[in-house]
Amino acid sequence: MVSLTGCSALSDTLHDEVTGHAETRADLTNAPEWMPSDATDITSVTGTGAEDASEAPKTIVFTSPAGVAADGCDTVPRKSAPVMTVPEAPDVYAADTVVRCGDWSLAAKGHRWVAWTPNTGDGAS
Repeated sequence: MVSLTGCSALSDTLHDEVTGHAETRADLTNAPEWMPSDATDITSVTGTGAEDASEAPKTIVFTSPAGVAADGCDTVPRKSAPVMTVPEAPDVYAADTVVRCGDWSLAAKGHRWVAWTPNTGDGAS
C-alpha cells in the first residue's frame, strides 16, 4: 500500500477514489520498493470501491530521470492498463511493453512514469 503525505490528500466520494500528492519519494510512507530514490512530483489515485483495501486499483505517476531498475522487475508485453486515471500520466496505450514489478506495471514517456495495479495479463496475474 502506498500512503502519500504532503500538500494534498483528499477523498472524492463521488468518484470512489482517493488522490494524494508528494513532492519526493522521501515524503512517502510505504513507497513501493521499485520506486526510484530520485522520484519527484508524485501523484497517486486509489480506488475505494474494493471490499478489501489490498485489492483496490491504484495508479501512481512520478518523474524520475534514473528510471525503474529494481531487482525482480522484468520487461514484458503490455496487456493491461490503469483502472484509475491521472491526467498527467504518459499514454500507456502507446506502450508495447511495460516494466513489470510484481503486481505493478510501469510505462514511461521520457522521465515521466505511470505505474498501476492490478496488472492482469502483464505476466503477474
